[in-house]
Amino acid sequence: MSSIKIALIITTYKREEYLKRNIEMILGTSFFEKSSKYYGCLEVFIVDNASEIRIEESDFIHVFYNKNSGGSGGFQRGLVEVRKSKSDFSHVVFMDDDVTFKDDLFERLYETIENLPEDKKNHPIAGRMFRMDIPNIQWTAAEYWNGGEVGHIGFHLDMSIPENRIDMNNSDGAEYGGWWFCCYPYSFCAKNNILPFFIHCDDVEYGLRCGKQPVIAEGVQVWHEIFATRQTPVISYYDWRNSRIINAMYGYDAGYEAEYKRWKDDITEFHINHDYYNEYMLICAMRDFMKGARWFCHVNSAFWHKHISKEHKNVEIKNKFLWRYVALKMKFRYTSVINSYEKLRGKNEATNIRIPG
Repeated sequence: MSSIKIALIITTYKREEYLKRNIEMILGTSFFEKSSKYYGCLEVFIVDNASEIRIEESDFIHVFYNKNSGGSGGFQRGLVEVRKSKSDFSHVVFMDDDVTFKDDLFERLYETIENLPEDKKNHPIAGRMFRMDIPNIQWTAAEYWNGGEVGHIGFHLDMSIPENRIDMNNSDGAEYGGWWFCCYPYSFCAKNNILPFFIHCDDVEYGLRCGKQPVIAEGVQVWHEIFATRQTPVISYYDWRNSRIINAMYGYDAGYEAEYKRWKDDITEFHINHDYYNEYMLICAMRDFMKGARWFCHVNSAFWHKHISKEHKNVEIKNKFLWRYVALKMKFRYTSVINSYEKLRGKNEATNIRIPG
């Protein structure tokens, strides 16, 4: 019997059509044919943050209802269930619910794992992301973190052009794989929880914490909507807050003066353009970042998301006072807050701190 066994975690929220399509696709693969060498080597753990999906369960398909704690909380719940299962997993895959893929995706992943050289066996495997709207365009093969800006390996390449496929598996410079599709050795996942970012940057932090350059393999790929088409003020809140947390944890923070200027310039630009709602969300993001690591790790992320997502009124007036309060807090507490996030990194690596669901 193969020593390779993959746990696939999918977090979903009110995307039943996408999810059922993908589960049907997976059930049609050779992993569910008793005569195949792949049979029994894939189990699917579906975490439904809306607690409403109806999918028939089996020995290989598991469904768990969860409060809406975002992708981060959903993947963490899935990880908990994988650990509790009786299966002897070798690898864990984190995959978005709204991707599309070819029916040989998991076979290609299996073969990639099976043929990894000895010095790569404990490395993640990053799934390429292609554009949903232009299917021959590779958006990225893997990612790197550039102090708050995500960098892409093999960015926006037309893979129908032969020259673009010559060095397509080169992972030089890559630091992590995005969770549209990314595979980790279970040995890492068994000891490392996912921080409660709610959405965005959970994959960045997990990859940086792992510290192993991801493998890029031909055919291990999905198609996904690009993120520029999904930006909202709430998403901007998470992008700003969460990227600041990662910078603080991993030594990318530029210091009080530079970070204050960057934040002030951004909220000023929104203010000049009369975009008071985005201005408000950016002020809130810095306010919550300044609450430090203890608040971040213990806040009820489902409750806080509801609070952040509700319609906030009179934001133009609120902005006049709130930004001054946050600016004062930055002036007097910035260094101690950064230190709290630096300590979080050490705790998370050393003792696998408890992350609330």
